[in-house]
Amino acid sequence: LGSHSEFAQRVLLTNLIRLLGSIKDTKERLGYNTRSSLVVLPLSSNHGNFGGDGLYGECKIGLETAFNRWKSESWKNYLSIAGAVIGWTRGTGLMSGNNVVAQEIERLGVRTFSTREMAFNILGLVHPRICRLACRQPIWADINGGMGGISDFGDVVSKVRVDIQRKISTLQVIAREAALDYAAQSTQPAVTSLSAQGATPLAKHKHHFPAPRHYEQLQHLRHLQDMVNLDKVVVVTGYGEVGSYGNAETRWEMEAYGEFSLEGCIELAWTMGLIKHFNGTLKATGTMYVGWVDAKTEKPIRDIDVKPRYEEYILAHTGIRLIEPEMAHGYDPNRRTILREIQIEHDMEPFEATADEAATFKAQNGSNVDIWETSSGGSWLVKFLKGALIRVPMALQTNRLVAALLPTGWSPAIYGIPDDVIRQVDPVTCYVLVATVEALVRSGITDPYELYQYFHVSEVGNTTGSALGGCRAIREVFKDRYLDKEVKNDALQETFISTVQAW
Repeated sequence: LGSHSEFAQRVLLTNLIRLLGSIKDTKERLGYNTRSSLVVLPLSSNHGNFGGDGLYGECKIGLETAFNRWKSESWKNYLSIAGAVIGWTRGTGLMSGNNVVAQEIERLGVRTFSTREMAFNILGLVHPRICRLACRQPIWADINGGMGGISDFGDVVSKVRVDIQRKISTLQVIAREAALDYAAQSTQPAVTSLSAQGATPLAKHKHHFPAPRHYEQLQHLRHLQDMVNLDKVVVVTGYGEVGSYGNAETRWEMEAYGEFSLEGCIELAWTMGLIKHFNGTLKATGTMYVGWVDAKTEKPIRDIDVKPRYEEYILAHTGIRLIEPEMAHGYDPNRRTILREIQIEHDMEPFEATADEAATFKAQNGSNVDIWETSSGGSWLVKFLKGALIRVPMALQTNRLVAALLPTGWSPAIYGIPDDVIRQVDPVTCYVLVATVEALVRSGITDPYELYQYFHVSEVGNTTGSALGGCRAIREVFKDRYLDKEVKNDALQETFISTVQAW
């Protein structure tokens, strides 16, 4: 034992106990005895089991005395104790040297944890329910994965390490022999080392939140205090949109920088149906793969290759551009359909119709149409006579050729909206749903029901710009029905201005 061990003891034990005492004294002096502060103690089942780790075991055993001190020294009104018996955590500075034996240790029934997993377990101790329990009595949380249940743990780890080293030595000898055999049988030089594998960068998708300002940075606004009713001030916490450049993030990239980032290209390629995420076995190679694949060929594509491959297509099919009929519900500015009314100058050939259809033709055209039932029965024939008026479609070319259309291939199904909902509602409703979810996510809210934990149901609502309402539904109700096209039974409700807000 040297000065480093004594220094570690002061950090791990002495100063920690001193810190708890200072917090207790301060709260006692100020009279804060109605809300105890939760202390999560980092305990361990390693009480000298590994050996060669100085006073680490003694420090961890010493921390366990805090459970008795909580009662004997009257901490309960000021501090609450939760002890986390931390297990084998891979990747930490303390255990990095033992990462190589972690797999073999798990075969003995011991659960090892990644740093994220252990952090998640420890964070569970600050849940409000746990905090309420800790106020009544100290909590002992055993999250060591069964490491304390193996006797002579240090000897077990040493034996595993020796076995691994023996396997490494054996494989090295075999590799050298194989290289000598190859050199004796081939004129090509043997590869004695693995070639370096170049790492390719991955996209870094993240939502950017504005940096909160410190109180000191707002001192220059103190003269405005009490001049504004903060209960009525609108605070924008997130922003979402569905537009010609995709969402708010990709639109900002184009407006601010004139090009899409790698992340922006990946997001647009995904929403435009050019790529899709894959997690499974590739049919072509039979290997496991997790990542992006081309939507048509289903061949894997690296993140870094998405922008060079698809950027030209994305730029041509986003933003303000020539109208694409498939993105404008079939509207083609070069073939805009209009109906021209003409009067026929001779009797036309009869055509077959149902009895109801024949009656409606007769009711509208009167003496300009003849109807009669066929000899076989069950159907009727309709014949337009000279002088009848009919409307014939014409293709008119207009000079309105440009519009800010959604990205080609954009579909709300990409975002998880069910197909039956997409078929039922107007596209405007889908746009609002997607934009609302984006605004919530950018506000840090991944579950909207979280709002009800802090606000009453009557205090949560939405206000949505209605514009014309459901444009496609309006067209179906008026134009498509006039042209005798198939119209959904519930199309009328989608024309209401309030339908979008209801969804």
